[in-house]
Amino acid sequence: MRDRFNRVIYVGKARDLRKRVGSYFLPSKAAQADLKTRAMLDSVWDFETHTVQSEAESLLLEGKLIKEFRPRYNVSFRDDKRFLLVKVDPTEEWPRFRLARFKKDDGARYFGPYAHADLRRMMALATSALMHTPARCDKRSTLCAKNSAC
Repeated sequence: MRDRFNRVIYVGKARDLRKRVGSYFLPSKAAQADLKTRAMLDSVWDFETHTVQSEAESLLLEGKLIKEFRPRYNVSFRDDKRFLLVKVDPTEEWPRFRLARFKKDDGARYFGPYAHADLRRMMALATSALMHTPARCDKRSTLCAKNSAC
């Protein structure tokens, strides 16, 4: 939603956009809305929509737009953190999975973004286990002692 100065004031997502937007403007719902919601509705001048293919994609897009525009009426996603990426550098003798928040032009391959850090960490650990490489370098590891996979 944008205000009369074309500033983004709210970013939201809905499975059924017609129902979501319509619910804001029903007289019975508008009367029950809190002060902040009523102020937002009074400020709305225009709508912009984006169509995506999945729920996960909508969540990522919503977070990206909130971080980019920092709308007045959105509270969540306003921190400065970025979504997580999995980084693999194929130039290393033993490529490892690493965590990253920014893509760099360093020749590495980046996978993601991932909204949930725990899921991505579990994936990196599972993949490392399948490839028989440690997820983190540990100098006490027998693999490290043999100069491999660390």
